[in-house]
Amino acid sequence: MTEYRTLTAARVFDVVDGFARQRGLAGARPRLISPVRIFLLADHTPGAQRTFAEPPELVLASTAHGYTVNFGLLSQPDGRQQKTAFGAGPYLLRVRADHYQVADFDNVFLPATHDQPEPFEMVLEAGYSYPFPTASTPPPVQIGGTVSTALALLRGATLHPDGSGVVDAVVTAPGATSYRTDTDGQWVLVFADGVPATDLVTVTITAPGADPVAIPDVPVTPAGEAVLPQTAVRGRIRAAGVDPRKVVVSVGGVAAGVRADGVWAFYFPPTQPATTVTVTATLPDGRTQSATGVAVAPRTTTTVPDFSFPRPDHSLRSTDA
Repeated sequence: MTEYRTLTAARVFDVVDGFARQRGLAGARPRLISPVRIFLLADHTPGAQRTFAEPPELVLASTAHGYTVNFGLLSQPDGRQQKTAFGAGPYLLRVRADHYQVADFDNVFLPATHDQPEPFEMVLEAGYSYPFPTASTPPPVQIGGTVSTALALLRGATLHPDGSGVVDAVVTAPGATSYRTDTDGQWVLVFADGVPATDLVTVTITAPGADPVAIPDVPVTPAGEAVLPQTAVRGRIRAAGVDPRKVVVSVGGVAAGVRADGVWAFYFPPTQPATTVTVTATLPDGRTQSATGVAVAPRTTTTVPDFSFPRPDHSLRSTDA
């Protein structure tokens, strides 16, 4: 005798491509171009609140109409899958998909209760690697007009001095979709309705726990792409017999990032003014070299001459008389 079991959905999600919807592409509810992943960050059940240090992932399925469904199954960080009886909630969820910004959705009930809509809408905005249209034709702009209405992009990155990305920084500009950075620190601002007639915008970056930093007069390109570089200095370590990653390169006592091939880079804050700095390289054996008077120019990368260390001569040894 064949036994049939009916699965009841714990939650149905309506995951939408925000850029495609804004541009009127692929219908009213355009689906993502890559698989979606949903993680359980915190349970806000009254009296049983908890935050997951290693968030489990909701096991998802797709319907014929493009909805994303969870049947109460969770995948633990160690790979185990288990059926879960969700608490009263609500929950904090984190949603990830390649080519899209990471997004958090709080106060989500699993399953749907408290008159929360079902399916639950999740709009994901385009990320840095999103395949934006490669060309667009700008319409005529009247003299004295305020905007050119062709799509424009502004790219950049928010990096720590060692080149690692600043996570969860929020990047904004008037007329652009805001951006939340991930582990690489990269961002792209999308001006879907065009840019100011001056072709200049003020970009504001708010890192976690820090005050907003405004960067004025950033050039943007109507119907094209522009880049806001982060001020930096870079160079190379050449030290025979030494792993470059063990060499400490510093600017003002703050360490730069050093790659395995010896290339190093140091990144300054977004509003760094013109100045001069001293760069020092220190080998594990204590030998040092410094480059003084290195010119730092805003929104550019200055190349420092190589630090070249000869191989130590171990053939010379003191002997007893």
